[in-house]
Amino acid sequence: MAKKQIGKIVNFFGLKGQLKVSVTSSSASERFKPGKKILIADATGQEKEYKITSLMIKNDRILAIGIEGYDDINQIQGFIGKEIYQNVRAPKGAFFYDDLIGMNVIDVDGNDLGVVDHIEKMPACEYLVIGKTLYIPFLQEKFIASVDKKTKKITLTQLGTEATK
Repeated sequence: MAKKQIGKIVNFFGLKGQLKVSVTSSSASERFKPGKKILIADATGQEKEYKITSLMIKNDRILAIGIEGYDDINQIQGFIGKEIYQNVRAPKGAFFYDDLIGMNVIDVDGNDLGVVDHIEKMPACEYLVIGKTLYIPFLQEKFIASVDKKTKKITLTQLGTEATK
């Protein structure tokens, strides 16, 4: 398991102490399900664990959660602007964005295309951005042949290599 950021508290929602969260993770309905535990740093920077008691999904990037022991708007003011973390495990064959950033991208001929600078979310899919100008769709088996965490290499398929031209 790894500690990963899954959201950021952007405001409060309602008078009952719910936190409005901007989601930075996939599977938001699973990550923020009531009963799940999250980590939020307190005023001293010390991480504290909280149990989610309620979830209301506003859209695919914004939701509202309640946390155990906090049921009044005045109790949650200090949480605004804080990042939310959770100990999570990527499902088999899935990857965290921050694991992909910094990996070398290799085409089918073994040529080094550069390093993944960041991941760009677009309506159709996520794109690996290499050197801020080269965009490769992150669609495994179609454009991506393999991702090797140990060697930090992403190998493209033939179609992925064609997309770089």
